[in-house]
Amino acid sequence: MDKGVRFHRRVPVMQTARFFEWLGSNLPRMQRIMVPLLLFCVGGVTLFVYWTGGIKFVFSHSMYIPVLLAGFLLGMRGGAVFGLLGGLALGPLMPIDVSTGEMQSTLNWLYRGGFFVLIGFLSGAASDSVQSYLRHLHWAARHDPATGLPNRIALFETFPASPADRERSKVSALAVFSIENRTELKSAFGLAVLEMAVGQLAQRLQEIVMDEARIHRVDTELLAVLLTGTDSGDIIERVEELRACAQAPLMLESIPIHVDVRLGYVTFDALLQKPETYLQEAEAALIEARDKVRDCASYSASISAVTRENLRLLGELKDAIRDGQLSLEYQPKMVLNTGKVDGVEALIRWNHPQRGVIPPEIFIPRAEQSTLINLITRFALDEALRQMARWRRQGIEVSMAVNISTRNLLQPGFVDQVLRLLDQHGLERHLLELEVTETALMVEMERAIAGLIRLSETKVIVSIDDFGTGYSSLQYLHRLPVSLIKIDQSFVRKLPGDTGAMHIVEAAITLARKQGIQTLAEGVENREACRFLRGMGCDQAQGYFLCRPLAADTFAAWYKENGGHIHV
Repeated sequence: MDKGVRFHRRVPVMQTARFFEWLGSNLPRMQRIMVPLLLFCVGGVTLFVYWTGGIKFVFSHSMYIPVLLAGFLLGMRGGAVFGLLGGLALGPLMPIDVSTGEMQSTLNWLYRGGFFVLIGFLSGAASDSVQSYLRHLHWAARHDPATGLPNRIALFETFPASPADRERSKVSALAVFSIENRTELKSAFGLAVLEMAVGQLAQRLQEIVMDEARIHRVDTELLAVLLTGTDSGDIIERVEELRACAQAPLMLESIPIHVDVRLGYVTFDALLQKPETYLQEAEAALIEARDKVRDCASYSASISAVTRENLRLLGELKDAIRDGQLSLEYQPKMVLNTGKVDGVEALIRWNHPQRGVIPPEIFIPRAEQSTLINLITRFALDEALRQMARWRRQGIEVSMAVNISTRNLLQPGFVDQVLRLLDQHGLERHLLELEVTETALMVEMERAIAGLIRLSETKVIVSIDDFGTGYSSLQYLHRLPVSLIKIDQSFVRKLPGDTGAMHIVEAAITLARKQGIQTLAEGVENREACRFLRGMGCDQAQGYFLCRPLAADTFAAWYKENGGHIHV
């Protein structure tokens, strides 16, 4: 069926639903207005019947009109009462024929009055059923069926209808709470645990805000509340109280369980935007808290600008790969004892036609949260191996290091893809080094280890990048099939003047040596750091002091000019 036809057929249904919703919300006011009018109508019908000659002329059936209306507007009780009034109005005092003065028999007017009462009652019963259903629809449209909490429609209705409706001295804040470890909870305790967690968290937050506000469920794992305070300081204080409350463990069958809750909020003095916009901004602040690994974040205009920019970049990234906007540069890695250039690290660059060169730290972290990272890694591997094969034909023998993401390791068929590319370019597997960051290894550690073991078994070199920035991989180091660890540049750049950095670097080198693992220091920016690392027994180094990242042809010329060595 054509979409336009479906749309036009749906419109009358939507309009009917809106009409009944309007009717249900305005019915009490209509009842107050209609009672006098119905009484007037009953009196009018009575006079009409009398003026037209009495009961025998059948105009008495006109009384069904106010009786039916009374039942519809006032319900069963109102319909029955007006039916009784109609029966009495056309009862013992109303003659059969006005001209002759013949009166009705008692049975006759009681029979008619009984019918009026019955019709009024039935009309009222139908009306009460409709009103009950309308109340149910109104409730269902504004509440979450699983927990009974008010939903986002109800939240929007709590906002003032106009800026003039709120006190100018008040400051408002819309706060959004997210259960971050919902996947972990569901996998451990089942699907029902999320509803339990949301319900308990909402109840706990409601106890904090008391009767001043209501907790709303605006999405599967999102709760929201509209707060009002005397000033910004008061709002921040209340938000902090809610944040602290949300961090406490929840109870599952008397067992305390940890629920990772994050909070984003937006404050406003005047209602200048739609409620939907404020909710969008609070959710943007929530994303900021998630990205910065913080419990709480406040919205600012720059957050939305950055988010829109990131989404736009990701939207252009696929076309950038297709159109050849991505390229690689290569930074040499030097053996500290000999000065020999033993390998290079491939570093991705995005040459945007309008924005110029976009650094990888701008788009790679976002891409790692999406499936786009698989396309980027495939491009980087293919291009790096193709370049290494070209250099070999030019007499340049170096290994190639390429950064990969944990998402790549978890991708089905990734190891086979790497091996196919090596075979396609005619390269030995030990010439490829795959770098994975220490912090990335913390995501699905067991599956990541399994993927690394498969790579290692094929003779591909595995290294840990940014070593020292994580906190839990030390307990897994003996299980990882790692041939090299790269000491993070945040420590190396402080050498040799910073005592703390010296101790950390020394400990990393000693630990690696005892595990039979080589070490590489990245971020070497001065001669003193280079000498210190050599004295500590570090195996390799790279950094701007030794050589900046170079384009492929520039590297080839530089390599040949220096005989494959760096003299420091």
